[in-house]
Amino acid sequence: MSVQARQVGEGSGVIRTALITVATGGTTFLITNGLNQPQSVCITLSVLIGGIVLMVRFLVEFEKRLAAVEKLEKDGMEDMKRLVGDAFAKINEATELFGSVEASALQTDLVTQLVRNSTTISPDSPPIVYQFVQAKIKETSDFLKQLSEGGTVTYYGEDRDWLLGLTRHATLSVDAISLAAVDHDLWNSEIGQRYLDAQRRAARAGKRVRRIFVLDKPEMELDPDLRRAYEEQRAMSIDVRLLDRSAVHTPLQVQLRDLIVFDDILAYETTPTISDPQIAQVAETRLVLNDARVKECAQLFRELWEISRELLPEGQRNA
Repeated sequence: MSVQARQVGEGSGVIRTALITVATGGTTFLITNGLNQPQSVCITLSVLIGGIVLMVRFLVEFEKRLAAVEKLEKDGMEDMKRLVGDAFAKINEATELFGSVEASALQTDLVTQLVRNSTTISPDSPPIVYQFVQAKIKETSDFLKQLSEGGTVTYYGEDRDWLLGLTRHATLSVDAISLAAVDHDLWNSEIGQRYLDAQRRAARAGKRVRRIFVLDKPEMELDPDLRRAYEEQRAMSIDVRLLDRSAVHTPLQVQLRDLIVFDDILAYETTPTISDPQIAQVAETRLVLNDARVKECAQLFRELWEISRELLPEGQRNA
């Protein structure tokens, strides 16, 4: 109800009370006067009864207003309790979240910087920017959740950020199995050159970097591009070997796949669209942190490494 409407209602109530009081007093005077009572008695009774009616009306209105005030106070207290409770819940949640950030292995300033930068994007930003940022934050959140739970993260298509980031931040080793169906044109591409540079730096820093090139053809028919990649990587202090697919034991044939094992604790697997190395593309990329699966990948690399060999000198290949 507006202030003006409330003022009109209050004015009407006062006028109505006054009219009732006057009407009651007048009626009393007429009755007492009709009973041949003295004039003084008629006036006294009229004033007395009119005053009583006025007092009763006042008490009734006062009780109504008091009840309304009490209800308003009660509703206000409930709203205040709810607001205070919500505020404390948010404070507790924020305190707990900040405590978790400080207790995590990640740098606190990096996490707080991420949150602070996220707050600069508002719904008033262009819709495409706002929705894109929302999607990236959700993607990052899901990615961190899956990593923390030690599961498997899948990227549909060819990834570059995981590959380069993991190679640059490997602390002990990078062991790779290279299939022609996946890596047939990798080494001449921009991402392949960056990948090789990251491996070169890792090898020079004293980390173990090994690669097995799986051959679909005999060594005498070795692709010139693959031979060049082999020699180039050997010159970068990368330990490289060749493996004829036909030499792989039958139980390992079904396990043979393009993968990289980082520090023996994380596996990076890629799956080609088709087996033809000339037209195949990467269908999906997976990061595997499951301990049993990573150990299986590391064991597969060790077994293949034992039966692989270095490229024979030119004279021995032609003999």
